[in-house]
Amino acid sequence: MRIVWVGKEPEPGGRAGDEVFDNRSIAALRQLGHEVERLHPRRVSRLREMANLVLGVPHYRSWYADRGNQARVEAAARDADALVISWEPLDVLRAPPGTAALLILHNVTSQSLPALFPGSRIPALLASFAGRWERRRYRADEAKAVAALSRRDMAFLAAIPGVAPVVLTLPGMPPLEPLAEDAVLVRELVVSGTYDWTPKRRDLLQFLREYRSVADRVPVLGDGWPPEAEAILRPQPLPAGDISREIRFGIVSDRFEAGHKLKTGAYIAANQIVLSFSDAGHDFEGIPDRDLFIRRVAHASDIGGHIASVASIPPDELRDRLRLFKQRCAERFRWSGVAETIAQVLEAQLAEAGRISSAGSSKPA
Repeated sequence: MRIVWVGKEPEPGGRAGDEVFDNRSIAALRQLGHEVERLHPRRVSRLREMANLVLGVPHYRSWYADRGNQARVEAAARDADALVISWEPLDVLRAPPGTAALLILHNVTSQSLPALFPGSRIPALLASFAGRWERRRYRADEAKAVAALSRRDMAFLAAIPGVAPVVLTLPGMPPLEPLAEDAVLVRELVVSGTYDWTPKRRDLLQFLREYRSVADRVPVLGDGWPPEAEAILRPQPLPAGDISREIRFGIVSDRFEAGHKLKTGAYIAANQIVLSFSDAGHDFEGIPDRDLFIRRVAHASDIGGHIASVASIPPDELRDRLRLFKQRCAERFRWSGVAETIAQVLEAQLAEAGRISSAGSSKPA
């Protein structure tokens, strides 16, 4: 297929989760033989954004709602078989009639906003506006199909009356690092990722303030921290080179139920046991030893107890169980699986419209 991928314009570094999802999904689609052209809508002016909000366009969508962006989408779609709109702020843009299309929601705004800013009135109000938008925009008469990146979001979307077909596109994992036969547990914490996003930076700072007051601290490794974080606790460098002989602990400092899907998988792939301040294990349900290798933390003072619990497991047993857990996770979280799901959804729409042959090759409408 010829696919136009409408996504967020990349930022310097390209490490943000939404960009990683787009880049890896597009690469996997191309690996399957599909042609993918990227389109990055332009963010509107502040004045236009304010006007959009007054006109009833909900938060985030107000950043991209204008005729110019819609016209660019329609023009790009004319020469394509299908359209993917990836990232919920862009769902204000619409596929032209007759075009196979899929909306990919990295998070569901009405659910993520209250989680990101608990107890705050303005985010709660914006979430209410977004909820009304979602109940209308994701109906079958408005959207061809919708994809969620988590089981929790999928369940929420599936409960919308008259919703379009909903599919699950769990993000893939990085390639698994080897785990050596003589690997040992190292009492070190790894805190990696990007912290430009205000909620992530806020929760990182809270974790560091808590951990600074813990008496039995272990070394903390990290990079890319904002200056205010390093002022609280300066990290040691991340391990370089071969990491196959060490098992460490990866910290998810986020205290909200959104935005850490990729980090959890990356920690596991790198032989790190996840200690998370939010429920990072929901999408791993059913995988044996999930609760051993993805652990919920309420306060930084709990970390020592988790380390001691893992350290009490015989090394041979810990290695064997981690190796099997990593393999089961890699089987569930595959970028090739994301691409296959996207392709199947779009090909089904094209076949229904008589625009694709049974062999999967596209033909003129």
